[in-house]
Amino acid sequence: MEQVAFVIPTYNEARSIGLVIDRIPVSDLQAEGFESCIYVVDGRSVDDTIDIATKKGAQIIVEKRKGKGVALQTAFKSISADYVIVSDGDDTYPLDAAPEMVSLLQTYDVVIGSRLGGSIEPGAMTQLNVVGNTLLTILGQLLFKARVSDMCTGLWGYQSEAMRRLELSAQGFEIEADMFAECVLKGFTIAELPINYYKRTDQAKLSSIKDGLKIGLFLFQKRFIQANGRKIR
Repeated sequence: MEQVAFVIPTYNEARSIGLVIDRIPVSDLQAEGFESCIYVVDGRSVDDTIDIATKKGAQIIVEKRKGKGVALQTAFKSISADYVIVSDGDDTYPLDAAPEMVSLLQTYDVVIGSRLGGSIEPGAMTQLNVVGNTLLTILGQLLFKARVSDMCTGLWGYQSEAMRRLELSAQGFEIEADMFAECVLKGFTIAELPINYYKRTDQAKLSSIKDGLKIGLFLFQKRFIQANGRKIR
């Protein structure tokens, strides 16, 4: 059986992590010939996130450093699977779309779950966040000459080889911009899957304006400094 790894970065997600893991369609994937494994990459939560995830059958990777970007980099170096699906731990993404994502990964290197190309549940995203995500996506398109509809989505799928070739440096919420830029710089083929985006059960950890500015600055740094002459294909 080929293996699909689900990577979920968490920090104090006790209210939602159980729901997230329950959404993973293990039986559906098994019926299609895929084995599932679940990794929760935890940034030293002080609530019951780890206990709940463990009881749900997840393997725990403890990341002592803070930041979503750091957590994902640690996970990518630690796991081994044929396909990797990354999702947030706040129960806002439809992990039941995993079989369709894996199907697309038979043809494409990368699959992005697009909130802006799909539907957003009322209350799941403020108008400010919709505008911010749209503007950041347009900025990414202009800087890296690639068209995607939702650069900042938290739902990504990778073929194993593509994941291992990523040269990521983002420490925090800029990680999606980093993954997008790396995919373009590496010449990966990218598919988009319109998804439903749900309202989270607690307060968002991302600061709309502060983190939005960080993401925009990171895109410029990635394009003109970190890329260091790497050709955009």
